[in-house]
Amino acid sequence: MPDSPSRDPVERTHHLARATPAEAYAVVTDFDAYPRLFPEIKQTRTLSASGSVRRVEFRAQVVVAVRYVLDLLCDPTAVTVDWTFVEGEIVTGSAGSWRFTAEGDGTAIRYRASLDVRAPLPGFVLRKVTDGLLAASLPAMFASIDREVRRRQQQPAAGPRTDQGPLRT
Repeated sequence: MPDSPSRDPVERTHHLARATPAEAYAVVTDFDAYPRLFPEIKQTRTLSASGSVRRVEFRAQVVVAVRYVLDLLCDPTAVTVDWTFVEGEIVTGSAGSWRFTAEGDGTAIRYRASLDVRAPLPGFVLRKVTDGLLAASLPAMFASIDREVRRRQQQPAAGPRTDQGPLRT
């Protein structure tokens, strides 16, 4: 099976109006929510968490079933996420980052990703598929993040817990 050669990363910037960098970062780092947010992601599982590094397994359905594991360095102070590939089936490499910065009335989201896959296809077809998957999925991914930020903004703020019985003074 041919491997796809390392490709230049795909880079996109998206403006999320009326949202803070922390709000967008909270959505992107909520890996358990990915199956609800992104249709191609069928399951996520945090395998380990050590300090700011989380090792997460992703299972997706993109033409074929895909499994891969990433180490994600999540830095809430810098409001950044960087990932590196650990292992996978079909996906044989991935690296990338998210950057969230205040801009105008909202947040600039900068996304950068590279993806290497192994499949029984000629190299030129594989490159088109890989590039297409990344490029085609980005508008839907950003739209999902926008919707989830809005949904979370509309949730009532957490108030005092009422499930602990009466207060005693």
